[in-house]
Amino acid sequence: MLLILVSPLHTTSATPGAGIYSETAAAVVQNNHVVIPLHAQVQGVVESEQRPGRVKGKAQLLLRFTTLIFPNNYVVPIDGALQSIPGSARLRTKGEKAVVEPVDQIDKDVATITKPALIGGAIGSIRSLGPGTFVGAGAGALAGLAKVLFTRGDAIHLPAGTTVEMVLQRPLTLDENRMR
Repeated sequence: MLLILVSPLHTTSATPGAGIYSETAAAVVQNNHVVIPLHAQVQGVVESEQRPGRVKGKAQLLLRFTTLIFPNNYVVPIDGALQSIPGSARLRTKGEKAVVEPVDQIDKDVATITKPALIGGAIGSIRSLGPGTFVGAGAGALAGLAKVLFTRGDAIHLPAGTTVEMVLQRPLTLDENRMR
């Protein structure tokens, strides 16, 4: 089921038990009959969260969807789990529970170390072309490494309007008389 987040989620402010508010982004059709209409509300909770670490430990969010509310206010309990975040190049779902986490940041970390090393090497070569270059590059690399070690990794930010894909963990039984 394709959903759109109505309220934002962020690892620095989301706590276990915090609400998730979304709505269906497409109608769900079964046997040529609309079973769940467009813009039906889907609510849930943040089951767990983890802020990004400094040296290791990625940011993580585990979401669970619990309630489906039809436009006529018919409320149905559901057991839904996040399946994916379509189109996101920075986030992925991982594992059986589909925990949301950032994609590896190694390229960014290498650039953070390399850039100061190159600048340090250039400055060192002004003073003394041979040894100064290596000393400057080493000092720059150390400064870049320190920055990588003392800053946190990428946080998870899902702004309002983010499309997410949910899968039902159990069959859904609906009362056709209440859906009208």
